[in-house]
Amino acid sequence: MLTATGVKIPYGLSKKYLSTPLLANRRKHMKSYQADQLDDKTVYKLLSSSIVPRPIAWLTSQNSDGIVNVAPFSFFNVASANPPLLSVSFTADKDTLNNLLATKEAVVHLVNRDNVALMNETAALLPADVSEAEHFSLGLEPSKVVQVPSLTATTVRLETRLFQHLPLGETGHLVLLEVVHFSFADDILDESNFHIDLDKLNPIARLAGNTYAGLGDQFELIRPK
Repeated sequence: MLTATGVKIPYGLSKKYLSTPLLANRRKHMKSYQADQLDDKTVYKLLSSSIVPRPIAWLTSQNSDGIVNVAPFSFFNVASANPPLLSVSFTADKDTLNNLLATKEAVVHLVNRDNVALMNETAALLPADVSEAEHFSLGLEPSKVVQVPSLTATTVRLETRLFQHLPLGETGHLVLLEVVHFSFADDILDESNFHIDLDKLNPIARLAGNTYAGLGDQFELIRPK
C-alpha cells in the first residue's frame, strides 16, 4: 500500500533556520512515494505534470527510403554547450528514433504561436511509410548541412547529428544530438551581439496533458558574486 508521509525537520535545524523564507517554504506536508512502487503510467504523469514548462522539439527525420517524418517531443532540452548537445527521450520505439538510428541525422525546430497548431497535427499516429510533411502539406526546404530537410514554417532550426544513443529500461531511449548548424529568422537574432529577441521568438512550451503555455511573465534576478 502506498502512503503519503511527512518528513520531520530536526529541532536544532528548525530552530536555527525557522525564520528563513527557504525553510519556511519547505515545512509544508509532503506527499511522498517510492518510485519503484508506482506503475509506469503514474510515474509518467507525475513527471510530465510537475516538470513544466518543457520546450518542444519539433523534429524532422528521414528513413532510408527518403520518407520524411515530422513529430514533436517535449522530453527535450539542452544537454551541453561544448560540445553543443540536445537531449531527446522517447518512451517507446518511434519512427523518429528508428530514422535517427538509421541515418544519424535530424533537424530540431522550435515551436511558436504561429506553428503550434501544425505541430499538434503531426502528433497523430501515422504508418511509418506515410510522411507527416506530405500528409499535412507542410513545406520543406533543403537544410544547410544535413540531408534531412527543414520545415519552412519555423523560425529556429537546429541541424543535428546523432552523438549518442542510450536505451533506457524495457522501452525507453535517450538520444544526444550534436548541433552542427544553427538557423534563425532575421528578426529574431541580432548578429551584433547574438541576442535573441524572446518576444519575437514567441516560444510555446508543453505543460500537462493537452495544455500548453506561452512565455508569460518575465523577471530578472542578479546572481550573487
